[in-house]
Amino acid sequence: MAKEIELKAHVYDFSLTLEKLRLNKHISNETFAHKLDVYYFNPLINQSFRVRQELLKSNDTLISKETILTVKQKSITEGIEQNNEIEVELPYDNFKDTLTFFDSMGFNKTIRKSKTGYSFNFNKFEYPLHIELLEVNDLGWFFEIEFVIDESIDQNIINTLINNLYETLKIFDIPIENIEKRYYSQMITQ
Repeated sequence: MAKEIELKAHVYDFSLTLEKLRLNKHISNETFAHKLDVYYFNPLINQSFRVRQELLKSNDTLISKETILTVKQKSITEGIEQNNEIEVELPYDNFKDTLTFFDSMGFNKTIRKSKTGYSFNFNKFEYPLHIELLEVNDLGWFFEIEFVIDESIDQNIINTLINNLYETLKIFDIPIENIEKRYYSQMITQ
């Protein structure tokens, strides 16, 4: 099981942020990303899960396309998410059949979310940081930054990673006040 340490912040000048990302010497692997998420809720075990169709391209070259099933144990404090997740990857073309399967099993479909934008690797810290600049539904543009680590990493390292998240915001001139303290699911349903 992987652990994510992440945050998202509102971006009000998409073009300027994209330019800063592209000019930073620690940035690599720019890709175009499109993610379509459908969330389900299983009332028998009081658990939500996500079915994602994901497409990643670099310079019109397909990097990956897949359907991903994800279940998370989530927590959020002051906008910092710490999630333990389990993911299963399926072929891209299985997305509609997977939705049909869960629909036919009586799972409750709760939210649809679309995220489109850019994805980068940021190689400044001890652990690799994933950055995405994404437009989400009609909520606007977001700067998402995430470390994916082994769940056994100790709290001292997690605290350092959280500080790295704040440092990354500063590097790209994103005010701490722009951190979104809610999950996307809460924002979409409110």
